Amino acid sequence: MTLDEAARSRSDNYLPLRHLAALMVIYGHSYALVRQAPGQSDFFAKLMPGFYAGNLAVYLFFAISGYLVTLSLLRHPGLWRYVRNRTLRVYPAYFVCLLVCVFAIGLAFTTLPAGEYLSAEDTWRYLTRNLQPVTLAWALPGVFEGNPYPKVVNGTLWSLGLEVRWYFYLGLLTALTVVRRRWAFTLVALAVIGYGGWEWWIGKPDVNEYRALSQAYLIAALCAHWRDRIPVSHGAMAGFALAAVALHGTRGFGPAAVLAAIYFTFWAAYRLPALRWPGGNDYSYGLFLYGFPVQQSLIALMPALSPLQLLPISVACALLFAVVSWHLIERPALRYKPSSAAPPLPAV
Repeated sequence: MTLDEAARSRSDNYLPLRHLAALMVIYGHSYALVRQAPGQSDFFAKLMPGFYAGNLAVYLFFAISGYLVTLSLLRHPGLWRYVRNRTLRVYPAYFVCLLVCVFAIGLAFTTLPAGEYLSAEDTWRYLTRNLQPVTLAWALPGVFEGNPYPKVVNGTLWSLGLEVRWYFYLGLLTALTVVRRRWAFTLVALAVIGYGGWEWWIGKPDVNEYRALSQAYLIAALCAHWRDRIPVSHGAMAGFALAAVALHGTRGFGPAAVLAAIYFTFWAAYRLPALRWPGGNDYSYGLFLYGFPVQQSLIALMPALSPLQLLPISVACALLFAVVSWHLIERPALRYKPSSAAPPLPAV
């Protein structure tokens, strides 16, 4: 079965995969945000040098997004439609999350008097700078200053900022008619991927993994273009996994692991039995948005929590926010997206 044949199916596991990735972010941050005993780390950090559950989950998110957003553009190449869909998916819930962080969590946990907090320049700077998630502010006055990971209110927004940039770049390439032309897009994507590979080869630092994540996004986008040539099979998945295992402990392990993670999203989405998901409800974005501030809040209230104590409490609390976000904000906003005659894709 090729990726193209699989993509024509109405049954896939992208929604469960997105929830898995969101939970992996919370799991990874359960270790990253608390005071850890020496040598304490999450399962993936022990197994995969250079990775932990949180950043591995972001690679899954970027692979899913790069593939599905490009596939959607190939089916419906209109620029206005694309801009509207991306805006409706990202911004309503994101703006509400900003307001919750500033006026609910911030007010609840600041050490400053409420009036001083609300009149502080940094309070409003957090709101205005984060309206576009590309030039981010991290701290609110007097909030989480005593936490082991101090001052940062919502540290997951860095990856959202990069994803929004790639939405813009894809929109620009759509306006230039590059996205709909297979070879033109392939040449542009390979040029960017190749330049990033050269930087990796010469040892240039990859700040926040922006370079590697961008490469993962573009590789997944290329897979959307070449889906008629790409097999989705258990054997290929085993091959990617074995290559990563063989390169474990070498410099090539990172790229091999990322390629395996990208292919894993296709394999798990299309070759594993499709899971029934209740009502098609997508709580993954809300889990992603609220997981970090919820965890910081819980740590501020209960600083002695261990990672495995923090994990279930933070998942339960973040899920409450996610359920409200989906049913009251995200799903109503998505009703303004145009209907499609093509097989439905999960919201990304």
